[in-house]
Amino acid sequence: MKLIKILLFSFILFLVACSDEEHLIFDNKKDAEQEIGEFKAPVMPEGYQMKQITYDNDGFTHPVTKVFYEKGSHNITFMIASSWFDDRPSKKIENDHIAEMEWISKDKEFVLKWRKSNQQSYKYLFTNNKKDKEWLISVAEHY
Repeated sequence: MKLIKILLFSFILFLVACSDEEHLIFDNKKDAEQEIGEFKAPVMPEGYQMKQITYDNDGFTHPVTKVFYEKGSHNITFMIASSWFDDRPSKKIENDHIAEMEWISKDKEFVLKWRKSNQQSYKYLFTNNKKDKEWLISVAEHY
């Protein structure tokens, strides 16, 4: 029994040591791109400031890059990731510029999910304000 415990403990240590997980936080896009490579962020309306960028990579799935914007007390989050929120209520949006686009209801947030082709990662814009929905579609179209 003692041997099993030692082997189990050794196996857990091995798994932790071999983990390729990355959880990084950056204050600006230049520093983030030096560490994780170039990525495209949307052009936000005047007054929105990029406050923070996070990068999470579990080593198994698609990395998740988030850019947090702020204008006064109003926050918008942009995210590049694989398909998230597939089990949430959603409404497809017909759009001449973007092949796949939908609004997803997530708790008290509205999430715009889109991609222009199957070869691209999904992009997301998060807001708490229903009034943002129109202009966020425009941000996605100009991405």
